[in-house]
Amino acid sequence: MTTLAIGSQSLTTRRFFTDTGFPLFLMTATVVYELFLLAIVFAPAESTAWWGGFAEEFKRWCFSYDPRTGGMEYASVVVMLIEPLFIGVIAAFLWRKGLAGLRHRRLSRLDRWSIASGVGIGALVIAGLFLVGRPDPADSEALPFPGSRIRVSLSPPDFVLVDHRGNSFSLDQAKGKVVLLTGVYAMCSETCPDILMQTKGVLDALPDSLKDQVQVVALSLNPEYDTSSLMGRVAEGYGFSYPQFRYLNGDPGMMDRLLQRFGFSRAVDPQTGVVNHASLFLFLDRGGKIAYRLALDERTKAWLSEAVLDLANE
Repeated sequence: MTTLAIGSQSLTTRRFFTDTGFPLFLMTATVVYELFLLAIVFAPAESTAWWGGFAEEFKRWCFSYDPRTGGMEYASVVVMLIEPLFIGVIAAFLWRKGLAGLRHRRLSRLDRWSIASGVGIGALVIAGLFLVGRPDPADSEALPFPGSRIRVSLSPPDFVLVDHRGNSFSLDQAKGKVVLLTGVYAMCSETCPDILMQTKGVLDALPDSLKDQVQVVALSLNPEYDTSSLMGRVAEGYGFSYPQFRYLNGDPGMMDRLLQRFGFSRAVDPQTGVVNHASLFLFLDRGGKIAYRLALDERTKAWLSEAVLDLANE
């Protein structure tokens, strides 16, 4: 019986490598890994805490991701996507006759086991990467503000919009001041309250000598529905003073284009009306150039005040 069992295992192993088992295993693991990489590359700026943090760290490490602009080395992305595909293509070529026969027969138990193993191994590799590479929130909070290492000098798009009190406003009016620019919408109950509270905290932490040197601009992320009345209630509800804080809106089509140019990605759920959006802070220096671009997360919350002070003290 023992001899028969050993012989059966040897036969199964040989069939795994000579029949369709091994190529199915390789191709399945490749598909799982490719889907994982695509999910990493296209992970939105505002994602769940654990996934968003891991995706950002992975892109920083592998693709030289720059959170200031959202850019990365796409050549590295292509290489990492092509390498496993190349293995899958080789497997498909070498076992092409056996794989072609799958069109004329049902999957065997060995075939199904191979596919399941490919999924399992791919999932284990991904889980290992996550366990090794996930950021430690305590370490993130302890990181000092990188300052000049993430400093840019980008020209913002021009605009003239109307604030929550009905007055027109353009960035030219804030020349000579530091501008903190973000995006919110009045009926938001998830990320916008955090954005507004963080913004209020930045203003409250300013020394008296700098309070009149900082201008806050909030762009409407839901221009079709953000009325002056609603925007005014938001400004009043969070205790912002006017004109230091201006909540701006304009023609929906123009706002769409403006938000895209600033990098505020968003999508409206047609059923609930909820706007899923990036939580961003852009900091303009006294010369009107975009100097810093920070996505709101546990790491950057500690950097918001430092970014404003860094520019205000220039």
